[in-house]
Amino acid sequence: MGIIGIIAALTLPTLLGKVQDKILEAQVNKAKSVVVNGYKLMMAHYEIFKVENIPFLAKCNSMDDIECVSKEHKEAFQILTDSADGLSADIMPEQYIVEGKNLPSPFKWRDTKYMYRTSDGMVFGIIPNDTLTGFDVIVDVNAKSNPNTATKDLRKFRFSGEGGQLYDVSEELTKVTECSFENIAGCTTEEECSSIEAPSTDVGHWDIRWYDGACHADYNL
Repeated sequence: MGIIGIIAALTLPTLLGKVQDKILEAQVNKAKSVVVNGYKLMMAHYEIFKVENIPFLAKCNSMDDIECVSKEHKEAFQILTDSADGLSADIMPEQYIVEGKNLPSPFKWRDTKYMYRTSDGMVFGIIPNDTLTGFDVIVDVNAKSNPNTATKDLRKFRFSGEGGQLYDVSEELTKVTECSFENIAGCTTEEECSSIEAPSTDVGHWDIRWYDGACHADYNL
């Protein structure tokens, strides 16, 4: 019995990990269906063939008119709450792990122009491209629950092309920048140092400067 207990203790974490991976895989597949079906429905409703003509890209002031963007999405998706209702980056993880690397994913929810949560608990964020001819859809398939890992519960899809095509570009979430606020030592030039965005704080502020041949982040009250 003791031997059986030891074997179980050794194998159980692996089995649980595989079960979790299968669950996440199923949720990701569901997220893909939600995204592609919703935006295809949106295009069919307006009888348009080009993604760039989708109303929230073409008529919502470059997606700055959140009420306009919200209206278009709520007609195509089963949305529980969205940016127009107060959904914001504050409720989502501050950062996501990148497996095999010591730095977090470069993705931040504050980079999205619009967010919405569906009735099954998934949270989506929209990032339009610079020319407003397509957009990326970020999805966390289990909201704030673990593992909070890029390419697992956090995925990235690109919707673009004639007729609307969905591409999985989740690997972009793992392209960490060696120079970042979390890795100041990785900033080897003054230009890199000056490009860092410091996190906001309730008291005081971060002063990021290049001096003595290195990048420094000093906290000032």
